[in-house]
Amino acid sequence: MSEFPEIIPIFPLYGTILLPNTILPLHIFEPRYREMIEFAMEHDQVIGMVQPIEQEQENIYEIGCLGKIEQCQQLPNENYLIRLNGVIRFQIEKELDVTTQYRQVVSNYSNFIEDLEEGNQDLDDPELLYEGFRNYAEKKNIQIEWDKLRTIPIHYLVNILCMNLDFTSMEKQALLETQNLPHRWDTLITLINMAIADNSDQPSISECVN
Repeated sequence: MSEFPEIIPIFPLYGTILLPNTILPLHIFEPRYREMIEFAMEHDQVIGMVQPIEQEQENIYEIGCLGKIEQCQQLPNENYLIRLNGVIRFQIEKELDVTTQYRQVVSNYSNFIEDLEEGNQDLDDPELLYEGFRNYAEKKNIQIEWDKLRTIPIHYLVNILCMNLDFTSMEKQALLETQNLPHRWDTLITLINMAIADNSDQPSISECVN
């Protein structure tokens, strides 16, 4: 996988994942990550998105996704607005001892070659996803333009939903770490159905009678 850099800067962000062929807009405001963006723009224009295992903790998951900076706008306050396009997932082999403010890792892409062919992978009946997402949207009171949604390529829609639905950080990491797009599809359908069946956001009987 020589076309992808072995050593990459990483951006740990809790509750956020990036998936191949999917866009993630980011507002970069911390000085160490502004430095990271400036470095990336001068070199390969890529960074690695990873999740901390716990919020506000240094430990990170071993699997992340390489993102290509497609757009980068510096704001008057020196912050950056970037548009990151997911390329391929990676496994962290080790974290480097660096002098930069941002963290850098040695990455291995060999287990994720299928990411480069996601648009060609077959999925089950798209109606399973449309029906599940419709029920999910009704439960969560999400307004959807269904005609427009059906024009989105199904492999892209799967990744968009994985990144943006109200799943926990651990659930999102599970989606990121699935073997390939068909497995991610299955996991997404399962999580959507679990969310539909979950009544924890409904008032309990005791709350109703008190």
